[in-house]
Amino acid sequence: MAKTVISTVALKNLSRRPVRTWCMIFFVFMLAASLFLSSVLVDSMESTIEKTTNRMGADVIVVPKEFEREMADSLFLGELCNFNFDKKWVENIAAVEGVKQASPQLYMETLDAACCSAPVQLVAYDPETDFIITSWLADENIPAPKKGEVIVGSLVTADAEGGNGILLFNELFPVVAHLEKTDTNYDTCVFMTYETAQEIMSSDKWYETFREEPVTDELASTVMIRIEEGVDKKDVARNINFKMDKASPVSAYTTSTIMSEAMEASASMKGYTSVLITVLLILVIVALICVFTITINERTKEFGILASLGASSSKLSGIVITEGLIIGLAGGLIGSAFSTVVLTIFSSTLETLLALPRLNSGISYLLMLGGKCLGLALIVSLAASLYSAYKVSRTNLDTLIKGEEL
Repeated sequence: MAKTVISTVALKNLSRRPVRTWCMIFFVFMLAASLFLSSVLVDSMESTIEKTTNRMGADVIVVPKEFEREMADSLFLGELCNFNFDKKWVENIAAVEGVKQASPQLYMETLDAACCSAPVQLVAYDPETDFIITSWLADENIPAPKKGEVIVGSLVTADAEGGNGILLFNELFPVVAHLEKTDTNYDTCVFMTYETAQEIMSSDKWYETFREEPVTDELASTVMIRIEEGVDKKDVARNINFKMDKASPVSAYTTSTIMSEAMEASASMKGYTSVLITVLLILVIVALICVFTITINERTKEFGILASLGASSSKLSGIVITEGLIIGLAGGLIGSAFSTVVLTIFSSTLETLLALPRLNSGISYLLMLGGKCLGLALIVSLAASLYSAYKVSRTNLDTLIKGEEL
């Protein structure tokens, strides 16, 4: 009963002063919304880097010199790319000490395909030496594609009758499998053998589009390398770069080096958001303490009347604390809800502006994050109201009734 009375009095006090109440809710709202949005951005970047690195499965990557950035954009952002070098260098790379497996891939020129919810990247690979795509297929018990067949990422939709084919450069290619969703650039890739790639590049539509003669078998865009157990990745990358001829068009990088710029951007964003949240946290607590203190000093007679009617010190302080919790609850809920709506409506815009491949939007993740923001909002509001609650509970009845400052 006492708790019900305290809650009722607290709600009536807040509703009688709507401007003051909404100002305090706004402070908490800003803190909750900032934490929610910044957490989504940082978590999205970190999870994409982790998923891309784990999914790639290569220890060292060889790409044409000066195309490291393009490779990183392809892996992290899913940007379409088209760079290549003479495939003859693959044998030299595979012979370097410490290299266990070396498999070439070719990123072909492509167009925005009408079949898909995103532009697609055509990727040719060698099933005999491959250890990346082959392992994905083995995990799902999918056979390797034959000549004329393709495997597509989760965002690539088949457009043939029966939903089992994809039209590329006016040619229909059977889709033998859809890969599971990875939330990486692989979701918008179309994988095929070098023989299938040669077939595409030999088509009239390909020549009409790019005015290029088919030379697929002679080219590679990258060489994915798995190193021997116990060997340092950096040593292998250095060995490849050292042993290649000076006229070599390629350079070797560890996976972490390729992704270093994205990792640094993620670390910087995390640092900036931590500072922002800390500053906001301090400002919100100070602002709420000031508002609560001013408000309590204006309400001393009110508390004096309640005390004279038999309200104990604990009940008086309970009213102040309850008001703080209500403000924290309202601000936290509104902040989390507002952030969710913003992320839902402007997700594409945010991804473009911040160069993010995609934002985390899973229901369980958003609920967990909303709970985290709500918890912080309640803690901050409670902490801000404790000083005023303490002052009210420690002040004698005469001072309260006279309306003197606490």
